[in-house]
Order: sequence, then structure tokens, then C-alpha cells
Amino acid sequence: MTRIDTWLFLSINATADTPNWLIALGRWVSTDLPLLAIVALVPLVLFGPDSRRQLLGVGLAMVLAWLTVRGIRETVHVARPFELGVGQQWLAHAASASFPSFHAAVASAWAAGLVLFAPRHPRVWLLVAGALALAIAWSRVFLGLHFVSDIAAGVVLGVASAVTARQCLAWVGRRRAAPALRPMAGSETR
Repeated sequence: MTRIDTWLFLSINATADTPNWLIALGRWVSTDLPLLAIVALVPLVLFGPDSRRQLLGVGLAMVLAWLTVRGIRETVHVARPFELGVGQQWLAHAASASFPSFHAAVASAWAAGLVLFAPRHPRVWLLVAGALALAIAWSRVFLGLHFVSDIAAGVVLGVASAVTARQCLAWVGRRRAAPALRPMAGSETR
């Protein structure tokens, strides 16, 4: 890791002097908040076709982010901070590849998808969903599981996944709306 990345990590990572309530909050944000964010999508099914399209877009964005992170991690292994003896680890975790962060990528895809597919009030979605995604990303560094570069790559990947999902669904929508091609007069086969 670079000196800047290590410095940023150590600036955010919890220490022995960090209050216990803040470490408990970080653990909750890192482990429980992602599940609550996914469950919070369920009511979108009830609010009409635009909200169901938003749900579909968010789901596609999250799947794309997850698959991309998985592919990158299969080819590149970047050690976690605790594997390198940097900072302090506050949440049990396997010594798996850390780049890019699954949590940051999927949370960012979730947030960006909610904004990009929002039928109404995209700024409200950005404020609420963006804050939750940033909190999840922060918690991963705070707890000593990721470097800031892992998080930054995950955020970029998550947003790119949401943009890709939007383009895919727009393409599918255009294909469905295109008139059926009919044979030209006189070109029928006999």
C-alpha cells in the first residue's frame, strides 16, 4: 500500500482509545445495516410499476457489482490491513482478498441504483441512500478490514454497476418498444 493509503487508514481505524460505543456502532453498521438496506427494498414492490422498475434496477446493479468484485478478487489478491500488521482489527474476518471491497461496491450499487432509477425525488434518495452507503464503507476501514483504496475502488465499481444496469434496462425497454419488423411487400416466399 502507498504511504497515503496507510496514513488515511490509520487516521480512520479505531484504536484502543476509541470509545466502546463507537466500535459497537461500527460493527452494527458493518454487519447489520447492509441486511436492513436490502430488506428496505421490499416495500418498493407495493408502490407501482415505477417503483418495481427501481427495485429491478437496484437488484441488477448489486448483482453486477458483486460479480465484478468476485472476478477481480479471483485474479488479484491484495492483503487486508491486519494481514500486514497495520492498525487494529475490531471485527473477525478471514484473510481473504480485500480489493475491491464487496461491502463498498454493493452498498454503492444499492445507493446509486436507488438514485438512478428513482421515479421521484432523486435528491432525497441520494441523501439517504448515499449516507447509508458511506457509513457502511466507513465502517470497513474503521474496523480495520480494508484500506481506503479498497473502499474507493468499491465505490467507483458500485456506481459504474448502477450506471451499467440503467443502460441495460434502457436498452431492453427500447427493444420492447420497437415495432415488429414486417417483411416488405412482394418479398414473401412462395
